[in-house]
Amino acid sequence: MNAVALSEMPTEPTISRTTSWRNAMCHKFANDATLHGIRYVSMNQRHIVIRFIWLLLLLISGGYFILTVYKAFAKFYSHPINTIISTHHVTKMTFPAVTICPLNLFARSKMFVTDDNPNFAKSGLNISSCAVTSPVRGKLPGGLSLACRCTPEAFRNVYNAIPNRTIKYRQDLLDIIKKSSHYLDLGNFYRYYSQDVNSLISGPICSFGWELTPCSAKDFSSSVALWGMCHTFNSGGEGKIKTIKTGGISDGLAVILDTQRHEYSLGKYSEGFKVLIHEQGEYFDEREGINIGPGQHVVVALTQKRVGEMPVNHPMGAYSLSSVDEVSCECFNPCNHIKYTNEVSYSKFPDPGTAEECVEKNNLLLLQVGFKSLSYEMQEQQPAYDSNALFGEEHLLLSLFTFFIYNTIYSLSQVLNNESHK
Repeated sequence: MNAVALSEMPTEPTISRTTSWRNAMCHKFANDATLHGIRYVSMNQRHIVIRFIWLLLLLISGGYFILTVYKAFAKFYSHPINTIISTHHVTKMTFPAVTICPLNLFARSKMFVTDDNPNFAKSGLNISSCAVTSPVRGKLPGGLSLACRCTPEAFRNVYNAIPNRTIKYRQDLLDIIKKSSHYLDLGNFYRYYSQDVNSLISGPICSFGWELTPCSAKDFSSSVALWGMCHTFNSGGEGKIKTIKTGGISDGLAVILDTQRHEYSLGKYSEGFKVLIHEQGEYFDEREGINIGPGQHVVVALTQKRVGEMPVNHPMGAYSLSSVDEVSCECFNPCNHIKYTNEVSYSKFPDPGTAEECVEKNNLLLLQVGFKSLSYEMQEQQPAYDSNALFGEEHLLLSLFTFFIYNTIYSLSQVLNNESHK
């Protein structure tokens, strides 16, 4: 049994011949391969240092090629974006919505109205929360008491306006509201106890366009914002949106606003209004915008910017633009939307001549809003590095690499074929 096993084992001369055949085949492959430099690595006639240098050069070249391809694909999958900006002149433009938010939360004259005052019910101040808190309030004004209950501790001027106001009084208000399972409608509280829009927009000037089309408080739609009431001109209600056909500030909105400083009870750190420019039906944050105050002539020069959507196949992820009517754009790519940039200038108002016509000149301010020119700026977002750019940049390297691979495989197959026929 051992003799049979030993007879099947390859002898030393057989191993030597097999090794020689493999070495010869490798040398022949290296000499015939089209991959530049590999033959110099396999030449025994060359010095070992030269062969090592050639090997090092081959490894560096191959590593550089792999690194270049890796960077190209990494750049492609990072999805870079180019923004193309262009200016377009038009003959007509849609005028934006102009929202004006008083910096005073509540009208002082309404906050001090007691339940037995005839104006309490006549002005709609008898909201349900007043009836719920009546047992605790007694004859104290409902508006002040509710402000005490719903405003932060930081606004101590509200508490100090209430006679005999104590922490216990505020807690009693909270307890009776909680016990009655009543929910304080803050929107109604703002709506009925804020300054009346008719008194805010009652100045001698309210017009729109070159034709000086008269406007009034009826052209402003009121809404409850996160922090008080706001009034919007050209809101787009009933599908009516104003347009302009001439550039310049004069072809826009001009209105004198009355701050009514005597009506201030709880303000937002300053007197006046917050002005916001936005598209019709678009959500606005009244904490942003432009602050304007009494005694100022404020000119707001607008530039419209239209932002174009990304290509559909660009994997930027889905998002939506929500508006006040809770309509959103559910799309895989960013939606088209319009935004406005503004340049604001201020001067003193009124001048001595106009002051004679203004009764409450210390409370008034003049606001003008219009486009700088009859044009818009287009911002189109496009992929900066798409598949065409990727393969275009790597075309030469990939082609050369593919050529070397095919020729190397061909050379190897020829060597194996020749050896098999010997």
